[in-house]
This record gives sequence, C-alpha cells and structure tokens, in this order.
Amino acid sequence: MHKSTYTYFTFFFSLAFIASSTAFAGPKVFDIDEAINFNEAWYKKSLTEEENFRNLIKGLKTVPTGAKVISKASEKAAQHGLTLFDILATGEGSLTDTTLVRRFQASNPTNVVYETKSKVYLSRHLKTLDALLDFAHELTHFTYREPFNPYDSRFHLKDFIKSTVEGRGGEVDAFMVECKVLKELSPGEAFNRSSCQKVFDTKIGGVSKELGIQEFYKVGDHFKDLQLDFKKYSVNEEDIPQASNGNALFISSAWGLPYPVAAVKEYVNIMDRVCKNDKNRISLMQERLGRTPASSESSLEINKNAQDFRLMFEDFKSRCQRFAISN
Repeated sequence: MHKSTYTYFTFFFSLAFIASSTAFAGPKVFDIDEAINFNEAWYKKSLTEEENFRNLIKGLKTVPTGAKVISKASEKAAQHGLTLFDILATGEGSLTDTTLVRRFQASNPTNVVYETKSKVYLSRHLKTLDALLDFAHELTHFTYREPFNPYDSRFHLKDFIKSTVEGRGGEVDAFMVECKVLKELSPGEAFNRSSCQKVFDTKIGGVSKELGIQEFYKVGDHFKDLQLDFKKYSVNEEDIPQASNGNALFISSAWGLPYPVAAVKEYVNIMDRVCKNDKNRISLMQERLGRTPASSESSLEINKNAQDFRLMFEDFKSRCQRFAISN
C-alpha cells in the first residue's frame, strides 16, 4: 500500500506581544495574603511544571475574573480534546504561540488541509503577582483570539492590525482582563500605580475598551513610518483612524515597538514565509503539469489542473509582489 507523503509548511507567530510585568513602573511592594505571597517567585524548581501551574490556577481562581478566565480556557482546550495543562508550558517569556500547519500531498498540491495549534508560555522568572497577570493575559488570547489564515487571499494588513490590537481576544481585551484581575487581587496601591489607570473610566467605574483602543494605537515618533507602511501595503488611514503620534505607552516585547508598528512587522514576516511556501507549492504543481499525463487522467482533469495552476500563479503574483519570495 502506497504511503502518502505530506509536505508541511509551518510558521510560528506570537499573538501576544507584551508581557504584563511591563505595565508597572518602580518596585512592586504588595500586601501579602495568607495564601498567596505576591512577592515570591511563582515558579519553584522543587515542584513539577504542572504543580507550579496548579498553584497559579488556584490563585487566579480566588477572584471572579480569574475564575472565569480559567473556566473559559479549559472549555477551549476541551474542544480540541485537551486539558488546560496540555496547552501550558513555561519559558523565558510570556506569550501565546500559534502554529498553522498546511498539509498536502506532493502529488496533489491543490488538495490542502489546514491545522492550527496554540500553546501558552509563561515566564518562569516572574514574581507571583506578575505571573498571575501574565497568565490571565495569555489565556485571554488563547481563548478568544479569532483564528486567521494568512494563505487566504483576503488576509490583509488592515485586518491583521485591527485584529491584533482591538479584535476579540486581542491586546486591548487581554490588557483589560489583566487590569480587572489586578483590581480584584490588589485594589489599592498596586492598581493605582499601574498603567491600568490609563484605561480606567471613572464614569463607569471600570476599565474601558474605548480608552484602551486609544492608548494602544499611540505610536509616538513611529507615526510617519506607520503612514508610509499604510501606503505601501494599501491601507487607507481612514481604515485605522485611531492611530496617532501620541506618546506610546504600550510596547511590543517581541519587536520593541508600539503595537500597530509591531503588527506591521509581524504581518510582513508572516507574508514573507507564506509567499516562500506558496512558491514551493507552485513549483510542485509545475512539475506535475510537466510530467507525461497518466493514462487514467482524462483531458478534463488535465485541463482542470492547468486552470488551477494559472489561478494559483496569478494569486501568488498579486499577493506576493511586495514580499520576499527568494529561497
């Protein structure tokens, strides 16, 4: 029996650009609860990774927003036949890592199957309070972030920026959850000294998504470069009217840039890899068309393969002319 050979094209992109601990300035001194010592390291080498996460989950469940985050993330993992612990790991930094795998048989490059997998990494170097906030932040990305397919011809920079910053489960949503958890865990000095004050609306007595969007679109001195990128990648400034040259408080830890600017860099990085992968796929189709047709192939099948190739090649040219496509 012939075993099918699949070609895998995998790329990784972080859906979380910022570590929660960057939201605070100065030394962190908190009242120590009997059950949770906010100042001690959350990760203990004497415990297993799962035991460390169990302790953190226990701490997050002590407040309403944290309990909801854990419940929803567990439900999301269960939808894929996994437990919450299956999608958790420690690392050097905190991020949600999503991998899109595109599979197809080398003998039939037009038949494509996509699979997306996500993993939440939490920095093992954080103190307990920062770890709780990072954990809530990343689980929000994992649970609510809308999936996207960069191989889709409709994958556009403006949508990627909006999804990253203000979309469901994006950076603003994750930061709002983080702030709610902080206010519930430590409503006094810690909350008042945090960047959460920037998105706190006294009129509603809570964090505001509208204020969050305003803050996250501030790019400071990068505004002119962002405008040039908009022009280069056919984004109308009216599509993202909130972008401004205001002082950028929220910076991507992955790129060291304000979020909208970092999203442009991430988009280009993704599309470079997508276009290289599509170039390889087109080469496989070209080889297939160049071979002598099998006796079982009808003229209709041969014509369809040629048409598929032409459509794919035209799509490749229109989408990838601005991106690196060399091997």
